[in-house]
Parts: sequence; C-alpha cells; structure tokens
Amino acid sequence: MKVLMWEAFAPGAAIRVGGHHYAERFLRQGASLAWCVGPLSPLNFLKSNDETRRRLGLWRRGGDTLREGRMFAYAPMTLLPYRPYPLFDLPFMHRTTLRATVPRFRSVLARAGFERVDILWLSTGSPFLALLDEVRHDVAIYRMSDDTAAFPDTPRTFPGLEREVCRRADLVLATARSLTTRARAMGARRVLHLPNACDPEAFQRGVAAEPEDLRGLPRPRAIYAGAIDRWLDFDLLAATARLLPDWTFLLVGPARTGLGPLRGLRNVRALGPRPYADLPSYLRAADAGMVPFVLDAMTHAIHPLKVYEYCAAALPVVATPLEETAAMGAPLRLAATAHEFARALVDARDENDGPGGEHARSERRAFIHGNTWDRRFEVLQAAIASLHARPAARAAGGLR
Repeated sequence: MKVLMWEAFAPGAAIRVGGHHYAERFLRQGASLAWCVGPLSPLNFLKSNDETRRRLGLWRRGGDTLREGRMFAYAPMTLLPYRPYPLFDLPFMHRTTLRATVPRFRSVLARAGFERVDILWLSTGSPFLALLDEVRHDVAIYRMSDDTAAFPDTPRTFPGLEREVCRRADLVLATARSLTTRARAMGARRVLHLPNACDPEAFQRGVAAEPEDLRGLPRPRAIYAGAIDRWLDFDLLAATARLLPDWTFLLVGPARTGLGPLRGLRNVRALGPRPYADLPSYLRAADAGMVPFVLDAMTHAIHPLKVYEYCAAALPVVATPLEETAAMGAPLRLAATAHEFARALVDARDENDGPGGEHARSERRAFIHGNTWDRRFEVLQAAIASLHARPAARAAGGLR
C-alpha cells in the first residue's frame, strides 16, 4: 500500500501532531509512505525559522529517504504560494500552487515511486484541492484538526476551499465535536469523529534522569509542553505565576510569538523546543501539567493532545474550560481565572502527593488505556475498509 500524507512539521521537529502517529502505524503495517510539508516559497530564503530551515533542507536535497527506504520526505518550493495577502489569497493560488513548483511536484513524486497512491491524506494546513487534482489516488482523507478559518493569519478565501474539500473527500476525520458538526454542515459525505490520543508506553517506561536544565529549579513545577503561540493565555499564566511565587512554571516548545507579560517573571522558564523523545523525562520531572489556552472560537475547536500525554506521565492536569477539555472525559481540573488556576494547581499537587494519589493516578491510567493511538488507528482502518468495500466503481488510472 502507498500513502501520501501532507501534514505539519518536517521529520525531526520537536512537535508531533496526530498525523505523525498515524504515519507510524501505516509504516508498521508495511506501507510505503510519502510525508510532505509546506509548500515553501522564495520568501523563505529571507525569512525562516527552525521548521522552514528543515523544509528548505528537504527541498535542496530533493527529498530524504527514511525508514529503510519505506518513507520519502519532501517539501516543495512554489512560485505561487497561497498566503493571507492580497492576490496571494485568491483561490487560484491555492488550486495551482503545486503546478508552479520548482522542480515540478508531480515529477518528484514519480521519481520517488508515488505517482499514484492508495491513500491521499490531506490536513487543514495542506494545499488540499491542489493535491486532489495533482496526485492520483484511490481514497482521499481530509483530517480536520482545527477551525483554521478562525486563525487570524488564514487567507480570507479558505472557508470556501475547505467546503469544497469536505464535499470531495471520501472521508473527513474530525478531532473535535464542533469540527464534526462543521464538516457535516459543509456537505461532507462521510465524517468520523476521531479525537487525538497517546502512546502511553513512552511516558510510563522506566525512570529517566532529570533533564540537566531542570536541576536546581524549585519544586513544585507546573509544565506546559507545546507550541508557544497565540492560543496560550499569557495574561492568565503570568497572573497565576505571581499568585504562586514558590512554584516554577516551565514552558517547553518552540516560541512563535513573544512571551509578553511572562518576561521578567523569575519563576517562569521558557526552555525552548526539546526533542520529542525527551518529553517524557520533562513531564516526569514536573508536578502538574497545564493547558492554559485562551477561550475563543479557534481554541474551542482544539482537542489538546497534551492532555493525554500529561495523563500518561501520571501528571495531574489543569486546563481552561475549552469545549473539548470540558467534554473529553479526562480526569482533569478546569479553571477559567488566575485564582482558580492557582488553586487547582495546588489542589492537584496536594491530591497527587496525598492519600488519594494512587487512586488519582489509576484514573489517569484507565483514561489513557481507552485512548491510545493504536485504538484510534483500528477505528480508522475499519473506516478505510468500508470505503474500499463500496460498490461504486472507480475509473482505472483516472484522477478524482
């Protein structure tokens, strides 16, 4: 089986999204997999970060062959980027962006053996309509993991394009309940609510040494692991840190925006990105996990993967009351204000260290046992099998 997945983050990035975990399971089943990111534009030669530099490396090398030849990773360079600027935000740019690549994207895929694929995996950040037209495929899956139209840097024409991909895809995977409703309202033929999950073994295996950069930092420690971006409630976090001066607040992840009111707070440490393989050791060295997100249309559609990872590491969790954190059934505490957040952290720590700590940890283990990526992949496989079983014939060799 051949699978082409267009997802976020080049191989080796510190952040792992759901697509990474599904890709791993396709590979375990013996599939050949193309992992594509981007596209890049010439502007990235002048303006870049760690992620775009990884992508530029993939483009310059013509792609990387990984996993004993079974995985091909690539980032195309386009002369017609779809961006949130006048003219560049036209639907034409989105639809033709892969025809204006240097070298031609379709030729690169053909050389790598992915001229035609069994499964074409589209994500919210991908040039999904261009992919539907450029890549010959049997089944197209669109994974809707965000309300992308609510992001301030999303092109104004995106909602109409997303409506079209929902109608054209064979299956839409929605990670949040509100996204499931959104996909159906957009005319998706088949929608599967498939939330994020976790690989518990990586977070429960053995006892790792405390990371060097945490040694000597006072405890208790509250940790946020993920991208430091506009969805983080910096005001809430800063006020909470002031209310708990004896706590250390750790931020682990790439910074895509300034720290604002967190700058200058002695008990807040922004550690930057760390390899995903090191994440369990950072979580084990903390006393509580945090999801301090702002409350708006964008974040209410987020199903936070980090809740599962915190629980797998046996950490108590405190989160703001997003629609998904309130409904996901996780053993966590919800807090909307700084005073509530501070009190919830203290109560969570006290419970975890007190007589009821073992019961609380067993609750988290039970929650994780029912929410693993293996279980999610089984559900996905069943859905794909039902698509293959449909009686509708496909034109041999034709584009969808």
